[in-house]
Amino acid sequence: MASKFDSVADRLESAIDEQFAVDAVYTDAQGASSEIRCILDRAVEQRQVYETNMPAFRDQIEIRKSYVDRPRRGDKVTIGQTEWILDGLITDDGQVTRHYANAS
Repeated sequence: MASKFDSVADRLESAIDEQFAVDAVYTDAQGASSEIRCILDRAVEQRQVYETNMPAFRDQIEIRKSYVDRPRRGDKVTIGQTEWILDGLITDDGQVTRHYANAS
C-alpha cells in the first residue's frame, strides 16, 4: 500500500502532466522511436551565459525517465510538426530530465 505522501505525489504528478505536458515522439540516434509526453518551455532566460551578463534565451524540454531512461544529446523530440534536437542535459533528478533543445 502506498504512503499518503506517495499518493499525494502521484496525484500532483498527474495534474502537472495533464496541465503542461504534450504528446510527442522521441527518436534516438539509431532511429528507434516511441510515443512520450513531455513539457516544452520556450525561450527560458539564462543569465551568465557566453561570458556576458546579457540574458540568453533557450528552449528546454522536460522528459520523464519513465518514458526515456537516458535521453541523449542529438536525439529528437517531435511535437506536432516541429522536430526538436536535444542539445545538452540541464538536470537529471532521477525522475525527470531537462534538456536544452533546438528546433530544426
